[in-house]
Amino acid sequence: MDKAGSQTYIDVLEQITGCAKIEALERSIEPLNLGLKDLIEETSNIATNKT
Repeated sequence: MDKAGSQTYIDVLEQITGCAKIEALERSIEPLNLGLKDLIEETSNIATNKT
């Protein structure tokens, strides 16, 4: 890596930051999917209990 402040250095930092953001989003997907599954099941149970 080049010296701090060089274009190459900045490019590498942007790539590292981008990867970190992608990893954080990927970690967020599973809990969101589980929450959606629970919500669908709950909604289904409510609809079933009304009849």
